[in-house]
Amino acid sequence: MFNLNKGESKMDKTILVVEITKYSSGRKIYTIKKHSDTLDKASEYLVSLKNLNEDKDISYELFNGFGQFDVDRIEKVEVANDNK
Repeated sequence: MFNLNKGESKMDKTILVVEITKYSSGRKIYTIKKHSDTLDKASEYLVSLKNLNEDKDISYELFNGFGQFDVDRIEKVEVANDNK
């Protein structure tokens, strides 16, 4: 599983930045543009690609092993361990 004592987080897995191209027929093509082992780095890639994108038929999303991330804002949450 995860060893949280070594600084690993549940979100630190392979995360894909995927380009989604939508055609007028409704068909979508998914292309992996980048991958990262951390959510922070994947988020940087995502923001950069979105800022450079000028095509209304192309969008970018994050995917992990469970599917698409469905978030408006990505932020890390630190959890303090209370060992009483």
